[in-house]
Amino acid sequence: MTDLSMKALLETYDINLPLRDALNDPALSPDRRALAAAAFRQDVDDAFYSAMELLDALQAVEADMGAVPSGVESEGQARLRHILNGEGDDYQRRLYYILSERPVSPAIRDLEWLTDLLHGRSRMVRTLREAGAPVPRMPGADRHRQELSSGPIGCRPFGC
Repeated sequence: MTDLSMKALLETYDINLPLRDALNDPALSPDRRALAAAAFRQDVDDAFYSAMELLDALQAVEADMGAVPSGVESEGQARLRHILNGEGDDYQRRLYYILSERPVSPAIRDLEWLTDLLHGRSRMVRTLREAGAPVPRMPGADRHRQELSSGPIGCRPFGC
């Protein structure tokens, strides 16, 4: 008899399927495909939250445009500086550099697209866990989790 349980159906699910689809979609812009490629080997939660943090910083930069006097660092600029000066992570910097030559508004739209994709990927992990199906480990995820927990009170190596 065939096992048609949710667990059996999900046991072979590829958690990176949405990212694979994006990589292979010729209709997507090269930037969006590069963003998907950058997220491909990242831990599911880290990929989502790191992309969201960068998105929030770019949204703050856009909100500050024209509102902050010239020569004064805005909140958004300070947040970006924090990410780019090594206080964030390499994945965030990679995302930023993929979009760095674009105007802020289109870069924000591309990051919104990525975070939507990554949010769906994270929700699928929850579905796999609830069904009792195995959740795949991302390469380097264990090493990264050790780094996160090795700092004071579990902070990232470059700050909380």
